[in-house]
Amino acid sequence: MAGWVRWSVTMVVAVATFGVCLWGAQSLSWGWMPQAEADRWVVATAFASVMATVVAGAVGWWAGRAQPTTAGPVERTVSQRVTASGRGQAAQVGGNQNTPAPGGAGGGPSSVEQEAEVADDASVTQVGGDQRNGLGDDEQLRRS
Repeated sequence: MAGWVRWSVTMVVAVATFGVCLWGAQSLSWGWMPQAEADRWVVATAFASVMATVVAGAVGWWAGRAQPTTAGPVERTVSQRVTASGRGQAAQVGGNQNTPAPGGAGGGPSSVEQEAEVADDASVTQVGGDQRNGLGDDEQLRRS
């Protein structure tokens, strides 16, 4: 059963419990109820509130126990656009860069769209998935 349905049931049961307990405390003759009408409403409302809270707690526990649904793999789409000119440098990486992918598997996107406009002595590096640079590779790139 869906989570929102369980929580809807919880709310309906709590409201119904409150109504039934309020009606029962007001209409039935109880030895412990006060004689004045205003006092009877106060006691009946307090009794109905306590009972509805107890029932809502129990049914809410049931509603919160719902097993999470496992969704299929999430498709990631990456769309990147870069313009470089002069002596500018740009790098576009669609997945992870120098970090392990989540879960140890290929964490790259399922769809990559990269667009680059380059002018003069500018350079652009585009990687559609994960990029792993070895130690010192960043320094070598800066010197060239």
